Amino acid sequence: MAAAAETHVYDANLHSGADLQAFFEGDNLVTATRFFRNRAMYLDLEQVLIPMLMQGPARASRRLRVWSAGCSDGREAYSLAMSTHRGLSRNNGSGWDWQVRGSDLSRPQIAKARAGVYVVTEHDQDAVDDYGEYFESAGNKGLQVAERIRAHIQFEVEDIIAYQPGEPVDILVCSLVVLYYEQEYQKEIIRKLISRVRPGGFFHVTPVSKRWLLSEDHHRTAGSSGAFFQRSSQAGGQDGGFSRNG
Repeated sequence: MAAAAETHVYDANLHSGADLQAFFEGDNLVTATRFFRNRAMYLDLEQVLIPMLMQGPARASRRLRVWSAGCSDGREAYSLAMSTHRGLSRNNGSGWDWQVRGSDLSRPQIAKARAGVYVVTEHDQDAVDDYGEYFESAGNKGLQVAERIRAHIQFEVEDIIAYQPGEPVDILVCSLVVLYYEQEYQKEIIRKLISRVRPGGFFHVTPVSKRWLLSEDHHRTAGSSGAFFQRSSQAGGQDGGFSRNG
């Protein structure tokens, strides 16, 4: 299977010891990611989702959990963390307990994510300028994500569809990953991913049919750009969460 220029390539039949396992865990994949790839999505998170969660499902616990599933070299997860911090800061949420989790099957990509050091590309520059307070100089290496953001992120080597019971998440982002699974497995994978979102929480999974999501009783997020859906409050089960596999 050829590597994709846009994101990771996965095989739904991949298992430990399979011929392709070393390929996916190695540094063979061509990846293209950047900070704040979908700017409208991150503005939704800051301006719509965070206030809704603070006034609703997360109000009692004052806890927020965010998952970047298939996070590549970490820029998506860090973007989620910066937006979460900004959203909380602008809504008097300084005392909240929040955490972002990034998971990916590629060990080299996770190693890069944990280091948090990036050479800023032309595509990243505008976003870096807008969120400059969250970066520190790394000399000739470029920029490093500030420790106050890195302290709220954990990165794990993990197959995104591996079932792990634990604390459910409030926000899930899985961009252009499910696309590379065999089509016959995609809806099952998406259901499994969404099952890790607490009822009333939010998710962005692409590509997926919005009509199908509505038929599953999930809802478009009011007041947003349409990037996020809200998981049905009637959905059963609270599967998955923040576990350590790598």
